[in-house]
Amino acid sequence: MKFAYRKICKFGPALMVAALIVLAVLNLMNKGRADRLEADNAILARKLEQAQAEFSQRTQQEKQSGAVPGSPPASPIELFSWDIQAMQKKGLKDPGNDIVSDLKQNGKLIPYQPSMGGTMNFYDQSKIWILTGKWVLAYFEDGHNGGYVLLEYEVKAGGKIAWKIVTSYLA
Repeated sequence: MKFAYRKICKFGPALMVAALIVLAVLNLMNKGRADRLEADNAILARKLEQAQAEFSQRTQQEKQSGAVPGSPPASPIELFSWDIQAMQKKGLKDPGNDIVSDLKQNGKLIPYQPSMGGTMNFYDQSKIWILTGKWVLAYFEDGHNGGYVLLEYEVKAGGKIAWKIVTSYLA
């Protein structure tokens, strides 16, 4: 027992100094980590502010354009480059968006009566699919009832679009 006590007394201060050195090194390492985390946090805060500003701007644009908030724009499935060029020659500047926009303004094409005071229309542009240079599939609704309509379209001179219902149904 005496022997163990003497060893502790002999090595105790050295162990204490070593422990203090280890703690000091760990403290410096944690300080570096804390600084990096604060820098990362500042970067993330800036990115969040940018995302919020972009979201606010996009929401404002969607309100002005009449789009359903958060709806991605419809994308053509089979609108080939030659279809686009032919439509541009006939007067459409941006054929995909021009076709969707024209359809959204032609709610009278929907062959069903609205219910409960609603108005049938093509409200959600993400549910208007340009299938080819001749066909469009679109979802319509009045807030209570909805369905799908398959339409044939033709772009005429001057960018006018003529619509013809092929078939439709209430979902």
